[in-house]
Amino acid sequence: MNHNWSRFWFADKPMLLLTIMRVAFGFFLITYFWNLQPILEMLFGTEGLVALGGSFLYQSSPVPTLFSVISDKSDGVVWFVTLLGMFSGTLLAAGIFSRLVPVLVWICVSSVVTTIPGNSGDILVQCYATLMVFAGLAGHLGKPFWQFPSGNKPAWSLRLFQIQIVLVYFFSGWHKLTYAVWHQGLAFHYVISQEYWSRFDLTWLASYPVATSALTTFVLFFEILLFPVLVWVPATRRLVLISGFVFHAVIFLSLKVFVFHQITLLFYLAFLTTEDILQFKNSMRYFKKLF
Repeated sequence: MNHNWSRFWFADKPMLLLTIMRVAFGFFLITYFWNLQPILEMLFGTEGLVALGGSFLYQSSPVPTLFSVISDKSDGVVWFVTLLGMFSGTLLAAGIFSRLVPVLVWICVSSVVTTIPGNSGDILVQCYATLMVFAGLAGHLGKPFWQFPSGNKPAWSLRLFQIQIVLVYFFSGWHKLTYAVWHQGLAFHYVISQEYWSRFDLTWLASYPVATSALTTFVLFFEILLFPVLVWVPATRRLVLISGFVFHAVIFLSLKVFVFHQITLLFYLAFLTTEDILQFKNSMRYFKKLF
């Protein structure tokens, strides 16, 4: 048992896997901070809600942030934080100073996540940034883009990402069980019956209660049992990841749920293997030949 435990945490894993995750997260951060800029300006800008003082009930962050350290009421500070976040994402994607840049990323992400009215997606971004700090300080994030990553590193940094998303799924499903609409199979019926969160009209699906009930039940099973268990089984790993990808992609394309689905799929990268990457490369070569 001790051997299996040590193998789980410390077996060699190709540095290429975390390099791919680093690059993907870096590009994600560039769009993440750019999309947050209007919200940050609405809250912390020169004429933002925080500047209104008593006109807006605002709970300041319990920890120092870039906004509280520099200023809370300036468009210049908003743009500084936005551009610094985008710049840190660019450095992360490029692999420049890969041991220290994740710390800068974490500071930028934490400054916005702890001060804006966030959601579970924003918290997951902060979790991802935190785990990147651990991997970066350990020297697991690979070399700059002009040097192809080579060699192996202990698996523990990848395992942290894997365990994080498994726990997110499990406790998300467990929390859903506390609401009657979920264990009664009605959640998706109510979601598609409204138009505010829909990208296009889905109300016609409400006429098929069997289908909406099946979708509701599938989500519970996927989050509580299927993903947390079967993603560790080599024979079912790809099927579970593909199912999760399709599930999140469909929701993202049909509902106005931002950040959560994108960052969740970035966690999926931690479950890839070198065989997956080689097979993807071979598939790309095959499609190039066709066209």
